[in-house]
Amino acid sequence: MKIGILNTGNVGSRLARAWATAGHSLVLAKDGEDRKLAPLLAELGGSASLGSIEQAAAFGEAALFSVYWPRADAVINAVDKALDGKVVIETMNPLGVTTDFVHFHDRAFMRDNSTAQALQKRLPGARVVKAFSLMAAPALEDAAWAGSPVKPSVLYATDDAEAGQVVRGLIEDAGFRPVNAGPLEAARQLEQLGVLLHHVALNEFRGDADLIRLGVSILEANPGPVIRERIA
Repeated sequence: MKIGILNTGNVGSRLARAWATAGHSLVLAKDGEDRKLAPLLAELGGSASLGSIEQAAAFGEAALFSVYWPRADAVINAVDKALDGKVVIETMNPLGVTTDFVHFHDRAFMRDNSTAQALQKRLPGARVVKAFSLMAAPALEDAAWAGSPVKPSVLYATDDAEAGQVVRGLIEDAGFRPVNAGPLEAARQLEQLGVLLHHVALNEFRGDADLIRLGVSILEANPGPVIRERIA
């Protein structure tokens, strides 16, 4: 598959490695200084080439929209209609930033919206799928889970069943288990789950910095649930 990476940052670079290994063709773009991509391009060899945001959007059958939320409008304006009809994997979280460059979850925005729904509204011709938003970039590599008994699930949400199937395959190619979380409006709950993971990292582990160690897994009981007569 041809995939455009719209902003090859910490998340995009890791997924680019996995997808290149799986045999996909990539155009990598950077919202900023693209010279920083030179080492990654050298590592990926013929599987990837450098392009502008617009070129990456035009190249792919699918696109990874992994953009810093305060920069989303600028990137949306750059792609214009280049993403019409394409599967757009949206990984963002609604993070605000103070004048002192302190990040925070925009709780007011999260009450009635999600970054995925906002992106779909801005790009009505795109086929938006929310995915890859619940793990920090250092955990988004198959090797990070080599010693774990269970790999994390990547939950995804979309209103487009066919686009969801495409993303299921790309989640598997990245080394994770896809789990369908339902329609795109469920992206609100996925983003809220991200806030919960921050609380877990802070209270159960050694602090918020350990968020980079966490993932979420959906487990099926094996051999199955134990059903007993209900006691009134």
